[in-house]
Amino acid sequence: MGITMLKENIIKELEGFKTENRFRTIKTNDKSLYNFSSNDYLGLANDKSLSQKFYENYTFDNYKLSSSSSRLIDGSYQTVMRLEKKVEEIYGKPCLVFNSGFDANSSVIETFFDKNSLIITDRLNHASIYDGCINSNAKVLRYNHLDVDALEKLLKKYSKTHDDILVVTESIYSMDGDCADLKKICALKDEYNFTLMVDEAHSYGVYNYGIAYNEKLIDKIDFLIIPLGKAGASVGAYVICDEIYKNYLINKSRKFIYSTALPPVNNLWNLFILENLTLFHDKIEKLKDLVNFSLTTLKKANIETSSTSHIISIIIGDNLKTINLSEALKEKGYLIYPIKEPTVPKDTARLRISLTANMKKEDLDAFFKILKAEMKKLGVM
Repeated sequence: MGITMLKENIIKELEGFKTENRFRTIKTNDKSLYNFSSNDYLGLANDKSLSQKFYENYTFDNYKLSSSSSRLIDGSYQTVMRLEKKVEEIYGKPCLVFNSGFDANSSVIETFFDKNSLIITDRLNHASIYDGCINSNAKVLRYNHLDVDALEKLLKKYSKTHDDILVVTESIYSMDGDCADLKKICALKDEYNFTLMVDEAHSYGVYNYGIAYNEKLIDKIDFLIIPLGKAGASVGAYVICDEIYKNYLINKSRKFIYSTALPPVNNLWNLFILENLTLFHDKIEKLKDLVNFSLTTLKKANIETSSTSHIISIIIGDNLKTINLSEALKEKGYLIYPIKEPTVPKDTARLRISLTANMKKEDLDAFFKILKAEMKKLGVM
């Protein structure tokens, strides 16, 4: 294919995105808008007093802005080693720090599993998980979202023919705001002897050290992935696993081996947040209270959601109507992005309302009234 034909095909595809109302652009948001699109669930990333406390305690050498090397050369500086050790102390298993949750998820799957493996994944798992599945060349089966019975049927059928099975789930789903039953999934391991991987991107911080930690399931989970870009208020990810798996990742994971390590300042902040996480109890309880208030208020307003967490998904369906609703709310002073395919399945376009601990009930109450009025105007309820 020549360059002219390549460009023509790209232009045609982009025009198709526009026609289907799913063309994406990058823009800077108005900071005066009330932000319902942030993943800073505990408000730590925007806590000036917390940042000030952090910077007051360290010298320049501690928070340099570049590691200038991969972990296997000169990028395993003292701070990242201390961080991994602290994670191990808390979770009881070794830890390897990755540069992002995306890299961590995809790396674990593509490093340990291959064409002889079977991967059974929740239908709505994150794109990073599916990238890992594709790169592994493994056989992939998807079960209906959160349906543990469907998962067990697949395990019952395929555990007789496959020795190498990976089951992958998230704890809280970022686009639906609902939760997997980790206890039930872990219970299946005793009977079907599979490898289990859990992504806690949207539960770390909100549930302190995460749902798996709180429910004492760490020993049942072979790969616990904790991305830090949400309530963790940072960047990077922890892969928590047995020592033998950690060593294999160090030796075989391409994204780990060939990536420049995160700057010391980022991992020092990660360590600071981790060491202080138990001090954020009031923020965690405040967010929990806001979740209960919001879900109760929405129910009274007859606005449907399947969410049970701090992520509230209002499914509209049609792309254009969802965009129009988002724009109408923006004019009222609220930032809520319309989420469309391929981020979510076709015809399930939605508003994703993200609650944070620094919000107030009176503000939420006022917003939900406006949301209902705008939904009625557009004929979507």
